[in-house]
Amino acid sequence: MANKNRLEGEQENPIMAETAEQAQDEDKLENWVLLMDPGWEPETEDQSPPIEAVVGLWPVEDGKAGKFRANPDYVPADENSPTDPLDAALRLVMRGQGQVEQIQLMLRDSLFDIAMNGDGRPLVMKSPDGVPCVVIATGESHRRRISSPDWRRIDLGELVELLAEDVDVLFNPGGPAAVRLNANFMQLSLDMDEEAIERLYAAQSLPVAPATGP
Repeated sequence: MANKNRLEGEQENPIMAETAEQAQDEDKLENWVLLMDPGWEPETEDQSPPIEAVVGLWPVEDGKAGKFRANPDYVPADENSPTDPLDAALRLVMRGQGQVEQIQLMLRDSLFDIAMNGDGRPLVMKSPDGVPCVVIATGESHRRRISSPDWRRIDLGELVELLAEDVDVLFNPGGPAAVRLNANFMQLSLDMDEEAIERLYAAQSLPVAPATGP
């Protein structure tokens, strides 16, 4: 990770423009915390990273980090590399190397893309085990695997609101770590109280470092 006030190519990158717009007052946006591809190393101490080496960023305002924003221009060092912290958390839990609570925390801290069917409703497809699901991509490389008329960037609260009855959530279908999470788990993650959240943060280290390597 790295702290940066400016980034090469930021003026052309939609994720940077969106960050500035949502801050509403550009002067309040002090910096970004960048999640870097570990395969990139600066040639000089003050060299800015190329946009394709940035996995994504957390906007920092008033000393607090906002929700993680995946970089659509990121080019993973390996096609099986995790694309973002949520993708990394899902992989760790699937391998038995992480806790389910890590996924809950990353769900709360992330923005992700939901596939839409073109008329304002989420696209619903069946998971490999036959359960109707909305489709979520945690990064641009996962979006490219999914045929969808439209996409919408949302957070956990918006996702829960969009879920119809008896519909679960399928993350990154067709990818190396596709996983289905049931609607009740999403609601429980959203409803966690602040005391429980602080306890979980204190009790564990979030899977940020492995986010750019298998």
